[in-house]
Amino acid sequence: MDISSRQMLDKIEELVLKAKQANSEDKVQGYVIAIKSLCEVMVDEKAANISIQKPITLTQPVMSATPNVEPVKMDEANGESLFDF
Repeated sequence: MDISSRQMLDKIEELVLKAKQANSEDKVQGYVIAIKSLCEVMVDEKAANISIQKPITLTQPVMSATPNVEPVKMDEANGESLFDF
C-alpha cells in the first residue's frame, strides 16, 4: 500500500494541531515524536526512490612526455651510458 506524500503531510499537520492543543508537556512530546517519525519515513522513502548513477570515467590516451628521439652521437663520448667518460 503506497501512501502519498500529501497524505503524510496531512497527518503531520493533524499531529501539529493536536500538539498545539495538548494540555501537558508529555502529550506534546508524544506528538512531536510521532511527527519526527513520519518525517523520517518521508525522507527515507524519498532517498530510496533516488537512483544512484555510477560516475562516468573518461580515459584519455597517455601521451609520452618525451618524444622517441635517437640519442645524440658525440665524437668525444666513450659509450651510450651517461657514466661512460
